[in-house]
Amino acid sequence: MIVRDGKCYAENPLPVLKITGFETFAPHRMKVMFNDGETRIFDGHALLRGEAFAPLADADAFADCKLDYETLTWLNGELDVAPEFVYENSVTCH
Repeated sequence: MIVRDGKCYAENPLPVLKITGFETFAPHRMKVMFNDGETRIFDGHALLRGEAFAPLADADAFADCKLDYETLTWLNGELDVAPEFVYENSVTCH
């Protein structure tokens, strides 16, 4: 049981999803490792649907990614993406 905002819930809270590592291996593609032990393939084109991530259309800009506080960041931290988005927009690595 968990208590949230003074209310009791029967379920257990979900663990916080974190990115523990990554490797860029092709333009706009990377292998991403998560704290749950899973490794997934992320296609960065999923980010390019929005205007904010337009600078990452350049493959070199996308490849210049850093891991900052378990989150992928670009452009010296100006852009970042939630680990949950990366997970939901990736496929299991075999």
